[in-house]
Amino acid sequence: MTLPSIGKPATNALNQLGIFHLEQLAGLDEKNLSKIHGIGPKAVKILKEAMTEKALKFKDTEPLPFVPTFAVLGDLSCNNAPKREIIRDFVIALHIGHPKKVDAYITDDCELDGSITDKKISALNLLTIISHGKDGAAEGIIYLNSGQTIPFAYFFKFENHKKTALIKEVTRYLKN
Repeated sequence: MTLPSIGKPATNALNQLGIFHLEQLAGLDEKNLSKIHGIGPKAVKILKEAMTEKALKFKDTEPLPFVPTFAVLGDLSCNNAPKREIIRDFVIALHIGHPKKVDAYITDDCELDGSITDKKISALNLLTIISHGKDGAAEGIIYLNSGQTIPFAYFFKFENHKKTALIKEVTRYLKN
């Protein structure tokens, strides 16, 4: 089912995220949808009504330790994987640009090379988060309000194998 008529800015915003059909909206939660640049309350209402007509609904909002101003997309559940949760929360905190929140996930000797972008983020799509032992990785796409996309990958080394280990080393790759 194609998307209902929600206006060009909202349609373009969804299309930029790879959403062209109503069924794809079931993978998003309503709260995050409303944070995407170009999608206003009227568009959300129209989409919600169209989904209800087709017996579809938005997914439940995944609880996060803090609330960013941009949408956070992807499979955010941690499925009983504590280091996956640490990676998820670190990546979100890093993109919020709040040093104290970032510091909560890293060791004192972990060095980071500044902020990701000084541009306005519309959405952060976490495509993949994996962890195993002392290693972890995250892959995703940053969607800017300007329409630009920035694919990224992070690779992590944790201080030890414990569930509560902090991140000791971060290597990141951004494709501009």
